[in-house]
Amino acid sequence: MDTVPVPTHSATPADRATALASRFSYDELAHIYNACRVDYIVPMPMNARRMEEYVRDYDVALDSSIVTFNGDGETTGIGMLGLRDQRAWFTRLGVIPDRRGHKVGQYLMETLMTHARSSGATRGQLEVIEGNTPAHNLFLKLGFEITRKLLVIRRPPGKLDSAPPPVEPLTPDEIRICLAQRMDTPSWLDETASLLHAGNLTGLRLGDRWIVYRKSAVQLSAFVFSHPDPDLICAVHHQHPLLDTKIENVDVGCWSAFHAAGYVEAFSRLEMLTTL
Repeated sequence: MDTVPVPTHSATPADRATALASRFSYDELAHIYNACRVDYIVPMPMNARRMEEYVRDYDVALDSSIVTFNGDGETTGIGMLGLRDQRAWFTRLGVIPDRRGHKVGQYLMETLMTHARSSGATRGQLEVIEGNTPAHNLFLKLGFEITRKLLVIRRPPGKLDSAPPPVEPLTPDEIRICLAQRMDTPSWLDETASLLHAGNLTGLRLGDRWIVYRKSAVQLSAFVFSHPDPDLICAVHHQHPLLDTKIENVDVGCWSAFHAAGYVEAFSRLEMLTTL
């Protein structure tokens, strides 16, 4: 999707127009997003299925998310808005490379922030990849402040040399009880609502300690535990030695436990918050 009829939903200033993301199919949204990220530090391409899951899992409001166009009707960017309670999450923000330099990113963010306020949100949050200076500076300009550093970490498949600990599986009801007892400060991606929306949750208990994680056919992700514990993390990999693992937005305070279990840092993000 490169050139489309310019919608009349809104058009301010005259060389920009916006359409609600709900007007587009998931395939079209994925195509626009991928076009914006071809030269990104970490591209993270999506297809229609992954886009639909993203919208569902993270409570993205497509009627508050937008696609932008220039005066020639060419798609210029996309921005999405997650809404929970009185909080807003700004995500999937991007501008097509050869159409940058016209403050499209700022226009996207200002429009999304207006939509967030109109939806009753009083606090906004986002994550920006560390090293993405233009985006970081834009968010600072719009009033966002850095609150913490988050890591994206990986562990390749592989057996452990240590003996497997005596763990017990958690039932679905026990998993929900454990998640209700969380004492951590999760990012939007691994909040309990996100985990329950995505499903495929598995849990283990080791004495009075527990760990909950998401398991697909090829990958483990989204680890949540009673407290950071390398024994719990290793217990997971004893259960699934052939699966790759990628965990997003890990608080740096938990890094030592993962590092001891054989993880490496892929890249880092900065979490930023603002009052709307």
